[in-house]
Amino acid sequence: MSNRKSQNSILFLATLGVYLGLVLAGATPVLGHAATSRQFDIRDEFEFADELDNKPDGETAALSISIKTYLEDVEFFLGSLSKLHNGGKFDVSADRFEVTQTTILPCVPANKVGSYTADTFKTSNESLRPSLERFSKLLTDGYSLADCLPGSQFQGEAANSRFTFKLDGSQFSVEFGVKKRSPEIARMISGDLAAAFARFKPSEKDIVRSRLFENTSFRSDNDQVFVITRFPRAGLEPLLANDAK
Repeated sequence: MSNRKSQNSILFLATLGVYLGLVLAGATPVLGHAATSRQFDIRDEFEFADELDNKPDGETAALSISIKTYLEDVEFFLGSLSKLHNGGKFDVSADRFEVTQTTILPCVPANKVGSYTADTFKTSNESLRPSLERFSKLLTDGYSLADCLPGSQFQGEAANSRFTFKLDGSQFSVEFGVKKRSPEIARMISGDLAAAFARFKPSEKDIVRSRLFENTSFRSDNDQVFVITRFPRAGLEPLLANDAK
């Protein structure tokens, strides 16, 4: 699989010219996933159902790491909302938000330029903005699942991804999609992700992780793969309680 896993240690920073150009165009440049500090001070990290050493297939291990990181990031975001909720700064019954971004990252190790287009950034509560921005940074690189493909925006190949997360009147949802080389590869990776996801077996006592596990799915559409977490708005408040773990 020609993904960008080997580039996770690279810090993708927009150059000043690209940054200013995106700002003037109304976009919000953000840092890549590897650039953020992911300190899970709310809950421990997800554990594998078995050790990676027991899975010699490098591709299986890479997919497992990608989905593990995604689950941890969503859980961390819910933990941030929980702190705001319990501090009286987030009204789970009334507040709304929606964030959508398209990202193109060149597949050149020495290149530190990326295109980050914030298509939507809306919130009814400004107290949520720091948490929304941080979660956006974690979602930026599509968890290295996109293939490196030829494009017109940069010389050489680039990885394309897009994410949306929102809380509206009916549901809370997180969705990110990545572009693959063909519909056939997209279908294969979608199935492989589902198989890797089955390796995570959260305890029923951990309400948040159990709900994430039950409400996360994978699908392919043409040459794209999508990872989706979705549950009813009414089910969000129990997850934000102090004793939700």
